[in-house]
Amino acid sequence: MDFEETKSYRCKVNLKPRSIKPVVGCEINPVVSIRAEGHFATSSYSLNFKWYKEQSEPKVCSTHRDKLATLQCISCVKLKIPAKDSYYCSTKCFINSWKTHLQRHHYKTEKIKETSTDDKQTVRKIRSCGSWPEFSSEFLIGERAVAEEGNKWILVGCSKNYVPKIDDLGLNLKLECVAVDILTDTALSEMSVIVTDHVMEFPLAKPRRMVQIRHQHEYSNLCSSSFNGITFSILSYNILSDLYTVRRYRHCPQWALAWEYRRQNLLREIIDYDADIICLQEMQSDHFESFLKPELTKKGYLAIYKKRTNEVYTANQYVTDGCATFYQCDLFKEVMKYEIEFNKKTSPVVEALKPELRNEASIRLKKDNVALVVILETLESCHTYDAFRSSVCVVNTHICSSPELPDVKLFQVVTLISELEKILPSEIPLLICGDFNSVPQSDPHTYIVTSKLEHTESVDPHGIYQHLKLDHRFSMGSAYAKLGLAIAAQERQLGRFNLETREPTFTYSARGFSGTLDYIFFTVNNLEVEGLLELLDHKDVAAGLPSPLWSSDHIALMASFRIPTQKLTTALTHSCLQYLQNHEYW
Repeated sequence: MDFEETKSYRCKVNLKPRSIKPVVGCEINPVVSIRAEGHFATSSYSLNFKWYKEQSEPKVCSTHRDKLATLQCISCVKLKIPAKDSYYCSTKCFINSWKTHLQRHHYKTEKIKETSTDDKQTVRKIRSCGSWPEFSSEFLIGERAVAEEGNKWILVGCSKNYVPKIDDLGLNLKLECVAVDILTDTALSEMSVIVTDHVMEFPLAKPRRMVQIRHQHEYSNLCSSSFNGITFSILSYNILSDLYTVRRYRHCPQWALAWEYRRQNLLREIIDYDADIICLQEMQSDHFESFLKPELTKKGYLAIYKKRTNEVYTANQYVTDGCATFYQCDLFKEVMKYEIEFNKKTSPVVEALKPELRNEASIRLKKDNVALVVILETLESCHTYDAFRSSVCVVNTHICSSPELPDVKLFQVVTLISELEKILPSEIPLLICGDFNSVPQSDPHTYIVTSKLEHTESVDPHGIYQHLKLDHRFSMGSAYAKLGLAIAAQERQLGRFNLETREPTFTYSARGFSGTLDYIFFTVNNLEVEGLLELLDHKDVAAGLPSPLWSSDHIALMASFRIPTQKLTTALTHSCLQYLQNHEYW
């Protein structure tokens, strides 16, 4: 230590990492708490952190020397067989090597038969020296490797956080933390220490690709617009707020649930899709400001965010989640932004009910879900022909999730469409992206794609349906239902689509339910679907979502669209602009 130690400690430092499984490139950010054990002035101390890595070679497979070990035979450890002979890169590797490996156990057993009593006791405790070992007792998969005696450590950092580097791969890390008196430079606590598992490589999923449906026209990207129109791509993705991962998703390893890992995996996935417009749901407010916004800004995106109104206190701050829309600043400019808070739109419906129903109906309907509406205009500099400029309205929303509240889901969807009818001229293309928490052919889905809802069997305990406007003027379709079967047949992926609904088999898979809840809706009269992001198969998410490969309980949806030449519009109409100015929606 660089400070004087003392035996009269006045506090205790507790270190609690989210996971002890470090991953290359993913920040380790432990929670640190201080507990006073006597007179302790919180203003007169500081915390001293030191990160170390092993001064040793990475643990490699004893069979495949070019691969890192992920598994260690515990019988070898008990028998004191050299560690280099106890590591394997996979379960399959261990199984294939078992007969040879077993000979080491027999050889070592014979050698220690005439040694000390302690060694004889060790031999007796090894239960399966002559047969295939049980997974739970004879070797470790993904657990911390047994520390070897005399292990030496190299100092690699002096801050609370540490990002493992490629040079750390296969090595254990250690963090030491102690509280120090600022004035006397003496220790106020015992040294608190955590040792991690060995650093692992970042697991990468097989990239999902865009599948294009070629029409008679050809195109490359938005900036190559021609007489055939303008093309662009849009991504919709519920990225799973960290607020909702606590005590859930037990099928997923804890290290893969940590936000520090998930944020890197999500960012990599989102950037790889290279969409012109990105709509994210469950975007946690603090993570938007501190991570996603600055990282995507580096990639040329501008960001718009609308958070929900009910915040929760966590990690010394109030946070919530919301909807974030990003767009490429060299392709679009923002013309108008409009925010919808559904809990502020309940009054007309509640007041139309019988007095004895109003209080309960108000409580039931006032859920703090939101929608973010933005009208984007393509930049004049992008186009070969300056006259070909166009606007597109992009809606990003997250509808109430409770399966016990189908009436609230329909209310929110009807409210969203009604607000769009007020502000949006019919000639402007419309895209509605989001997590609707509604399966295909449910009331919200039927209402959007058929423009009306004539019959419903949903629960309506307060009779609000009779006070909703259950028709609209937009001609809407679902991007995946529009071209999904054609692409699936073309790519031999029919099993990924429901043949009855034409929608994906699932966009969500967790906690005992797998189904489609997410959609990209579009106006079929002025937009054409050009291509779709391929879907995942059930075997890709066999254990459920999230997983080490896919860091949300939803999968991303993405579609490319074309605005035909004859549908291009130069800007918003005068009536729309006047309406927005009068209602202060800018």
